[in-house]
Amino acid sequence: MYWVTDNLLNDWIQLPDCRPEWINSARKIRHVFSGDLNARIDCNPQFEGKERHLLRATLARIFSATSIVPTKMFTFDDETNEMKFDEEFVMPDTDALKNLTEWGNLHQIILRAGRTTHLQPDPDPSDPEFDPEAALAAL
Repeated sequence: MYWVTDNLLNDWIQLPDCRPEWINSARKIRHVFSGDLNARIDCNPQFEGKERHLLRATLARIFSATSIVPTKMFTFDDETNEMKFDEEFVMPDTDALKNLTEWGNLHQIILRAGRTTHLQPDPDPSDPEFDPEAALAAL
């Protein structure tokens, strides 16, 4: 969740949640932000949204690419499918941290589809194991 303002004395405005198509479009264009969140984006290829949407997509791209941590600081828990802080982690010395292999992204990278995870394919109704009630429950 991101909040922005053009003046510290004005109200803060919450930016909308990011959509994959905004991220894909933001990758293809260059734009100088005006500060008007409701401004149209005149560019080629066309951006479907206002400046607030482009700003949100740009922030998502920056955040995803720049949040790094030492590689052994977090471990992946197979039971819960979550990352957790490794209690036995010891910060490497400065010389070791100069090596790029000692660093990794904290968050998932943004895929070419504009998402951090792949979408699960829709179930095939012609499949004999298709359960319509389970498909509705997944929605």
